[in-house]
Amino acid sequence: MTTRIYIRARDPQNGRRLVEELIADGIDPEAFTLIGQQLPSGLPVKTRRWRSDASALLRGALIGAAGMLAVSLLLLQALQPFALLTLIVIGAAIGGGWWLRRNRSANLPLSAQQQALQGGELLILADLPDAEAPRIEERVSQGHPELLVLGPDAGGSPPFP
Repeated sequence: MTTRIYIRARDPQNGRRLVEELIADGIDPEAFTLIGQQLPSGLPVKTRRWRSDASALLRGALIGAAGMLAVSLLLLQALQPFALLTLIVIGAAIGGGWWLRRNRSANLPLSAQQQALQGGELLILADLPDAEAPRIEERVSQGHPELLVLGPDAGGSPPFP
């Protein structure tokens, strides 16, 4: 069994150094997931760019509008300008809504760290064997005061018994 621990780095480069150190000590790179706005490159770990709801909505709206414009121009070449504009707005609304919903569901487990992620901090998720998790937590807490070990709860508080 594994335990997921959360570690927050105010500076993404400090997070990078920790991950490199733990990988060098034998922890499988597949155990790590990095989430943030500015992700360190070149690490053999999973990453996910954190996006605010506004940026997800904008991205989805642009993709939806562009997709609807392309489809309408290819399939319905002789559209009135108002009909074309209506289809583009519908595509933007559908795309924006879909991306917003997708973004919110992906960010829900991390909602306690939303303010930190908006501020450019890096969140490190480490899936460690149950026996090793407490040792690694203690090691990071003692050896890396620049990092905040949140433990097995993304909110940083122990779960209810």
